[in-house]
Amino acid sequence: MRRFLTTVLALALLMVPLAATEASANSQGRPNGVGPVRTMTYNLYVGADIFRIVDAGLIDPNLVPFVVAEVVGTVMATDFPERSVAIAEQVAKSRPHLIGLQEVSLIRYQSPGDLLIGNPTPAEDVLYDYLDILMDALAARGLHYEVAGVVQEADVELPMFAGIDGDGNLLFDDVRLTDRDVILVQKGVKTSNVVAQNYLFNLIVPIAGSDVVFYRGYVALDAMVKGREYRFVNTHLEVQFPEPIPNIQGAQAFELATVLASETKPIILVGDFNSSPEDPPTQPYWIMRAAGYVDTWMRRVGRPDPGFTCCQSEFLTNEESWLDERIDLVFVRNDTDFPAFRDLGPVKARVVGAQERDKTPSGLWPSDHAGVAAKLIIPVRWK
Repeated sequence: MRRFLTTVLALALLMVPLAATEASANSQGRPNGVGPVRTMTYNLYVGADIFRIVDAGLIDPNLVPFVVAEVVGTVMATDFPERSVAIAEQVAKSRPHLIGLQEVSLIRYQSPGDLLIGNPTPAEDVLYDYLDILMDALAARGLHYEVAGVVQEADVELPMFAGIDGDGNLLFDDVRLTDRDVILVQKGVKTSNVVAQNYLFNLIVPIAGSDVVFYRGYVALDAMVKGREYRFVNTHLEVQFPEPIPNIQGAQAFELATVLASETKPIILVGDFNSSPEDPPTQPYWIMRAAGYVDTWMRRVGRPDPGFTCCQSEFLTNEESWLDERIDLVFVRNDTDFPAFRDLGPVKARVVGAQERDKTPSGLWPSDHAGVAAKLIIPVRWK
């Protein structure tokens, strides 16, 4: 009993400076660090498996325009304008302050194409701008979000078979895919210090006689939410390939951890990491854990849930969910100066867009990925 009372007294004494610090902070109009911040990560999905084109190019470069036509047909069938409404509905349910989006595609075309004669004029006619489409879907629901940061990643233009003219000649258009990762912020959230950067190591694939670089990157910014400043970071890492292709995604994760190593503000890092807790320690999940990041899903309160976020079928028409791995993640790193502080308070998190009721009216899943919405309490640093 005496040992118990001594322990309680010691803890009470430890909390005195904490209470004084928080009272002082409140008296000066500064936050005490207990307010929640709501976040979301969502891979929008371009709408088809673009690696079908890569595979075709490795077999026979002459197949590329025909496979490009098939892929574009699949993109149109998976109908992002319709899917954007379902994704906006998930945003409406969670009302996140900060959203990290991946695969925010910009698809452009040129008809007739000129790529086969040197591509003197890049394709500029817009077929789909996923960012504009989603912003319109959000606004239609009275959701007020602003684009706060964008990083451009892969920008690939390829010829596409477009038919045969009356003389039997093959016709070709050009199709251009520009990939982006985007940060949206709820109106009223002040942002600054925006950084958009591609990684040093990226996948290079030969397609139709040319080396195409599939750039990946990250976008980061400072966000003031309820008087508290966070460093919010969104990324999409490369997929994991078998040997002999190098561990590109591991190199990208290591680069990101190094770039953020000196950051003193609490970091909320979200994205499609293409890596799960089941991966070996050389892959992104464990690289970020080793760098001091907390996997917020592991701290969530509520019923047990595997939190699977990937992946539905390419065509998004599978009746039951195929999700079987957790690769869309929300990490937090909050360096503290006093061991009594927890690096992360209670977490409320859920997978979104993964139930049959979340499908579009025509029966499409909102994306091949599910999103993750998390409500976080991150304790203030003790000075």
